[in-house]
Amino acid sequence: MAKRFKAVELFLAVGLAATVAACGPATTEGGEGGEGASTESVEGGEGGEGGEGGEGGEGGEGGEGEGASTEDFKWAGTFDNVEILSEFTENVVLPQYQQFSGETAALSAAIDAFVASPSDAALDAVKREWAAARTSWEQTETFAFGPAGALGFDGAMDSWPVNKTDIDAILASDDAVDEAAVAELGDTERGMHAIEYIIFGTEGANKPVADFSDRELAFLQGLGADLATQAAALLASWTDGVDGQAPYSEVFTTAGTDGNNIYPTVFAGSQELLVGIIDSLTEVGEDKLEAAFIDQDVTSLESYFSQQTLENDLTSNLQSAENGYIGSFPGGSSQAAVSISDYVAGIDPAVDSEVKASIADAKAALAAIPLPLEESLVDPEAKDEIEAAVEAILTVKNTIAEKVIPLI
Repeated sequence: MAKRFKAVELFLAVGLAATVAACGPATTEGGEGGEGASTESVEGGEGGEGGEGGEGGEGGEGGEGEGASTEDFKWAGTFDNVEILSEFTENVVLPQYQQFSGETAALSAAIDAFVASPSDAALDAVKREWAAARTSWEQTETFAFGPAGALGFDGAMDSWPVNKTDIDAILASDDAVDEAAVAELGDTERGMHAIEYIIFGTEGANKPVADFSDRELAFLQGLGADLATQAAALLASWTDGVDGQAPYSEVFTTAGTDGNNIYPTVFAGSQELLVGIIDSLTEVGEDKLEAAFIDQDVTSLESYFSQQTLENDLTSNLQSAENGYIGSFPGGSSQAAVSISDYVAGIDPAVDSEVKASIADAKAALAAIPLPLEESLVDPEAKDEIEAAVEAILTVKNTIAEKVIPLI
């Protein structure tokens, strides 16, 4: 059964992370903390990817957690613009979670239609809706803090790798597979990748309609309904709150106010956002692309069943980092009135320009990798493009870590 933190545990867990972050920067000799001081930002909560042990494994639930960061950064400790946190929440976080909730509802509806009348066209519709939901979710990477991790939504919807052995055992059993039953499964037996495994198969993402058993169709319906429910609940945790607690949007946008034990300073809120941006870049550059390339392991690519890792995961994670920096939600044409980019430009315009240029370069480098990545990863002809993309993404990360964070 997937773990869940109670609401009070959510705020204790996240509050601890923010309090640790708020302790920095360390004071320098004879005065207040300056640019040379460092603090370690620690992000708690359950991890989605790397959850319950993977295929046939014995790993425990959760994992280290996608948001974990053990790097020391040289914070200035001077950020005090709470409007940037509010604008980011209103123009990026909430629209993105609203979009994702809508996409998962559409996916569940497409699955219902496919189950009612299986056909190539209906299956294609399911695949399109899955890709849309996947893309939307991966663009939330920058703000995977708060409820996504601490309430277990990340794990329930996006554990990787899926446990194919256990999924196959479920399909071979007579156990219930409706939404209620799926909600009780371990994280690596449910969510987006379990759906991906069933609809795309393992042979070139071309599983024919005739290969779907009645049991698979029933399980697919339960998975789709559960995913939509989880997405709606994650959105509600930001907009309405859970178990009588305040909406997380209110918690984040009131950083620095009396009584806010999670973000006791505005600076603590800015750290949460900046570490989220850097974690998203680490996720795409190192964890997903570079590691798989070094190991030449196609099966470690997160969306390899669908053969859409580059489009859905990598490109979207990079977009998430850009969205966080410039305060933009391109899919909904929403733009923050003021952003981290504006803040940096007000202090050092050259640094802001460098960050934006490096993001553009990274986007172009990813786009230059031949599709699908699941084939080009092990193609010697694509080696230069993949290495260039890794370098470009890590350049964005390093630029933000070394030049932006000292201004925050």
